[in-house]
Amino acid sequence: MVNLLDPRYLEVWGKFTPRGGISIDPYYNYGKPGTKYEGLAEQRLFQHDLYPEKIDNR
Repeated sequence: MVNLLDPRYLEVWGKFTPRGGISIDPYYNYGKPGTKYEGLAEQRLFQHDLYPEKIDNR
């Protein structure tokens, strides 16, 4: 996506329902090197909540 879109900042968070009882919530972010967005991406990663919610039907 980074090569295709050439973004200054990109954040993707997938929320997928489980098969077999194990859900997966991948997270990715990118800040263009040498810009303020590189620091923003690092800050957002450190603030990212690994356990944002408890959903029993996933």
